[in-house]
Amino acid sequence: PKKGIIAGAFDVIHPGYIRMFKDAKEHCNHLTVALHEDPSMARPHKLKPVQTVEERKEILLALRDVDDVVVYQAEETFLSYLKDYDIRFLGTDYMDGSYTGKDIPIDIIWLNRDHDYSSTKMKRLIFESYD
Repeated sequence: PKKGIIAGAFDVIHPGYIRMFKDAKEHCNHLTVALHEDPSMARPHKLKPVQTVEERKEILLALRDVDDVVVYQAEETFLSYLKDYDIRFLGTDYMDGSYTGKDIPIDIIWLNRDHDYSSTKMKRLIFESYD
């Protein structure tokens, strides 16, 4: 059996995420989501999640293609998870090499992001709907 892992904050789940998990699951028997508690703490340009880590974990575990969720805040913690997996999934927007752990020997499958969904966009649309 192949074990795969994908990382992110996964705040405000949208169809783009659902498609990504489905695509990832086609390459492994067991898909784990590494759930970043709050990426804005280390990278101020990132938006703070609006849902708690517990809420996001509950939603992710309810999805058909997600088998497990592990939570992390420090990048070192995420990197320690990678040793237990055969495949890491990344979006094609990271193909330029700007991702944590690019020096770790693990198979990478690049997932195409051929949609217009984004959590940032969804949050903006929700905000603008309150005029």
